[in-house]
This record gives sequence, C-alpha cells and structure tokens, in this order.
Amino acid sequence: MGREGSLLAGRLHGVRGPIGMAGALLLAAASGGPGLPGQAGAWRAVDEGVGYDAGTIFQYIDGHAEVYLAYGMKTCRARRYVGPEGEGDLLLDLFEMTSPADAYGVFTHDQDGEAVLIGQGALFRYGWLSFWKGRYFVSITAQPDGERARAAALELGRAVAAALAEEGEPPVLVSRLPSQGLVPRSVRYLRHPQVLNAHLFLGDGNPLRLGPQGRLALGRYQRGDQTALLLVAEYADSADAAAAEQALADRFTQSGGPGRAGNGWSAVARMPWGAHAVGLVVEAGSREGAEALLAEARGGRP
Repeated sequence: MGREGSLLAGRLHGVRGPIGMAGALLLAAASGGPGLPGQAGAWRAVDEGVGYDAGTIFQYIDGHAEVYLAYGMKTCRARRYVGPEGEGDLLLDLFEMTSPADAYGVFTHDQDGEAVLIGQGALFRYGWLSFWKGRYFVSITAQPDGERARAAALELGRAVAAALAEEGEPPVLVSRLPSQGLVPRSVRYLRHPQVLNAHLFLGDGNPLRLGPQGRLALGRYQRGDQTALLLVAEYADSADAAAAEQALADRFTQSGGPGRAGNGWSAVARMPWGAHAVGLVVEAGSREGAEALLAEARGGRP
C-alpha cells in the first residue's frame, strides 16, 4: 500500500512500497534508537515496523531517497497504524540523520503548513506532520486526511518527540544570515547541490563547488519593494573556498564587483567570520541592495 508525498523538486517524499520488502530489517532487529509508540488514540500499530538503511531505503522511498541520503541518513524506521473502521491509516517514518544539523536541514526542505509545538520545530499540512528533534527527522502522514486522523497524527507526534531524549541546535551557519528582512520560513540548510537545485537553480554543474564537507544556508529577503536571495557557504579548506569564490565571481559578477545576472543583481565575497566561507547574493533588485546585504553578511565590513 503506497502513498504520494513530497517529491524532490518541491516536495519531500516519494511513492511508498509495501512494508516488509526484501532487504528491510524488522525493527526488533534494528540497532539502537528510541522505541516507537504502539498506538495513538484509536489507531494501533499493525506490526513491529520495518527498518531501512542507506542501502535499502530505495526499496521504501521509490526514486526520491536522494534527499535523505544527501543529508546523511543513517536509518529509517517505519511503522503503520490502523484506525477505526472508515478512517485512514497513519504512517510514521523516523529518520536518523548523521547530526542534528542534518535533521534540521531535512526539516527546512519543505516549510509549508501550520506551526505546531512538537519537537524542536514542527509543521502540519494536508495530513502530513513533520518535525525534527536532535539528530532525528520525523514524518507522520494520515491516509487520507480527516479530523480524527489529524488529531491522532498530532498525538503520535507528541509521543515520538517525548521518546527522543536528545535535542540539538540549528546549524551555526544559519545564524550568519542577517535577520533584517529575512522572510519567515525561507531559510534552507543543505550540503548537496542537488538539494539546492530544488530551491534555487544557479546553472548547470555545481557553481558553488559544494563537496562532501560543504555546508550552505540560504535565505530570501524582502526589504521595502526589493527582494534578494543570500547564500552563505562553508568549505573544507581555504583552497575550496577560493575556488568557489572565483567560479561564482566568473559566473555572476563583472570585474570583481556586482553584476547583473538572470533576474537581478549579484555579488560575491569571502566571509571574514569563517576561515573557509563564501557569500553570494543573487536576484537583488539593485546594485546597492546586493552590496548592502553582502556587507551585512560579512559583519558590516565592505
């Protein structure tokens, strides 16, 4: 029994296959991790659930597991809950990521919905609850959505969050985005160019030169009648940062200064607050706006 969720280019999940496929592990045999609730209201788990790792996740998330793998997914633990007659099922997916920063990053991939007080940040929309806590990202869907199923999904989410003792902090890099004019829920944190392309396409290839150790925060700004996008990226070493700065300058600026590119003005510079960091403004409404936003990201330095 499958479900349609978010796709990579704008939504997060893919079509799910039946639980219990070859290559999956029963949760009872999976190592570590919190226990998953056996019920939520009148919804009861149908079995012990199934666990997947990086090698088997494609058997569960058909064609779109790349998003989770790009954030360093270690395991996915899935459990289905059956409700009263006439009500749809609930499907719980518990993703263990490499770090709290990666769990936060997966959560920021899709920020539509109503904010709810579960975990360290949660959203509910169209029968889908998602939140992060510590190094875990949690997804709960109601199939189909309904008032009783929605209430059960929220109850299940609260129970899962309570079972997750660990908490984490958002990535420090996100705090480097200036707060003035930052559009709520526009922030994205990622470390793979494929995920960036789902939010902002900067051109063919990998112009930001993001590698396995790279990290990037993206935010949209609205200041008066002008908008802009700011990206700040951290690299493994100074050589990678220098190569990225040069590649971005060649593509988006003119003679080392701001230039018109695509839908507006662009500017690029090394960030003095990070040993190996680069900032890029794109789609700014004016040259002055691009320069001002980049200067703020540099800590007020021109």
